[in-house]
Amino acid sequence: MELIALAALATMAAGAIRTSVGVGAGIALTASLLQIFDLQTTLAVMALLQIAFGISAISHYWRKWDSTLTARLLIAAIAGVAVGTMLIWVLPVGYVKKILGTLIVACGLIELLKLWRGSTEVSVWARNVWFIGFGSGVSGGLVNASGAVLALYLKGLRLTHGVYLGTLSAVVLGHDLFRLVLYAALDLLPPAAFKTAAILTPFAIVGGWLGTWLQSRISERYLSFIVLSLVILLGIILFL
Repeated sequence: MELIALAALATMAAGAIRTSVGVGAGIALTASLLQIFDLQTTLAVMALLQIAFGISAISHYWRKWDSTLTARLLIAAIAGVAVGTMLIWVLPVGYVKKILGTLIVACGLIELLKLWRGSTEVSVWARNVWFIGFGSGVSGGLVNASGAVLALYLKGLRLTHGVYLGTLSAVVLGHDLFRLVLYAALDLLPPAAFKTAAILTPFAIVGGWLGTWLQSRISERYLSFIVLSLVILLGIILFL
């Protein structure tokens, strides 16, 4: 019972993170669930819970996304997920994590410095939507880092926080749905994972409401600092 209570609390916290800053929820919850379940069960439960997180976020930021940007990113991301999933069996994931982590930290620090200086210039690297979308999909398929890549890109475009969260939520949900289909095709979703995810889903929804309440009370500039700081932290975690 205590372990389920811990999982419920971690799920609610992840739901709040998802709807307030948009990035970090998946990695944080995965680390928490690994203290309770084995790796295969954790990955299966996370694949299912990500859909709950995504639907929760979409409901709070319905139609706040940039439609053209979302469509382009999603098409490219889905292609990237397929490639990234296949590359798992080819590339040394440890090295990929270190390279990707280094790039995320470097770009995150640049964007954080520009935000601190009050610059509104869009970064050169953030101008190729198809490349970023595909890269986020590959990153998601390989090391579950699509959210960090997308958050860094979208913050580089200087979008309002609402448009940022709406666009990020829509793309990540599409990405996660496609990945769920791949998991099902590969028979990676044991029945126990569905039961656990069903128990934890209400806590994800409650966390989503809490996150929306929190972000409405924090300035957009401060939220941007939080997002970029979390992205940098995720990059460091990938590198280690």
